[in-house]
Amino acid sequence: MSDVRPFRALRYVRDPGPRIAPPYDVISQSERELLAAEPENIVHLTLPPGPQGERDYAAATQTLARWLREGVLTREPEECLYVLEERIADGRVRRGFLGLLRLADYEERVVLPHERTMAGPKRDRLLLTRAVRANLEPLLFMYEDRDAKLALLLEAATRGRALTACSDSDGRKLALYAGPTSEGVAAVRTVLADRPLIIADGHHRYETMLAYRNECRERAADPDAPHEFVLAYLVNAFDPGSQIFAIHRVLEGEIADPAPVLKRAGFRLERRSETSAGALLELLEQQRERAHALVLARPDGPCLLASRPRGAELDVEVLHSELLPSLGGELSFDAQPARLLERVRRSEVSLGILMNPLDADALFHVVQRGKVLPEKSTFFSPKVPSGLVIREL
Repeated sequence: MSDVRPFRALRYVRDPGPRIAPPYDVISQSERELLAAEPENIVHLTLPPGPQGERDYAAATQTLARWLREGVLTREPEECLYVLEERIADGRVRRGFLGLLRLADYEERVVLPHERTMAGPKRDRLLLTRAVRANLEPLLFMYEDRDAKLALLLEAATRGRALTACSDSDGRKLALYAGPTSEGVAAVRTVLADRPLIIADGHHRYETMLAYRNECRERAADPDAPHEFVLAYLVNAFDPGSQIFAIHRVLEGEIADPAPVLKRAGFRLERRSETSAGALLELLEQQRERAHALVLARPDGPCLLASRPRGAELDVEVLHSELLPSLGGELSFDAQPARLLERVRRSEVSLGILMNPLDADALFHVVQRGKVLPEKSTFFSPKVPSGLVIREL
């Protein structure tokens, strides 16, 4: 059973707009430099620069202590389950709860992953967590609430005065509210208690916190100790304010001719004249229900639409199990299809592979069967802003 609790947040005293940032792992070096021009931006904690490209974790610790000492951050007087309202530029609205979630090993089937992780990012985040002793960014979790049982509680919280409000660089309007009363918190806990939570964004940080928890347990066995919980943003997977996009695949270096590889795997190949990202993604969408479909973009020819009758596996599983091992090259990822296609046209990469995204139904079906997808299988939007709340350990 999931265990969600209120907490005392650290918050910026002044306008958080210039001080918040996207999650650390979607920020490019140039974006980090732009954000860091604001001396109180959260990236000074989440991505502390050091010599020769290394992280200076001690600097993050010192910065956090200084911000508390100088009044850049304030500590809320009471515990609270917060409600975040996001008004997105395209008119969508998403609301969710910010609170503490009890850490649970995956075997308990309370918190469910859907992607594999890599060792490097977990080591980086563990060193940072040990240093700052805080959750600097909320992790995004999704629960299944098709009947929107919690929607009224979320909406009611937004009728009061916001604790803070701002806009981000994408034009999204953010408002943070004190959440429901103790009775409302109890209702949230009751609804979520018997529902598994899917990690949407933050697999590496969640597994980092499991490792940190296990380290701390060697020194303290209190089941309600701070290290037993992680800062969580909880949203309904079926809220129309959330979207799931694909993260597309990039192959660099020497690769095999993709046409024979695909034909051996039973794919039908069709040369296409479309060149724009929008048109190619529409081609994929037309195939979604009946076929496994991929678009292959090559520097030396037209794009290929590859399709075969749909089976039980997801497109990303077929790609990673049947195709990528035979194609070779160095694999990387790109969530922006237009940018990927431009890289292909400039011959900066050997092959770009566009895919359809998963939907919420497919995601829940996968994780409830205990399956874990290849890394970078999903891109959830909008991203949870870092810096609206910080949680001390």
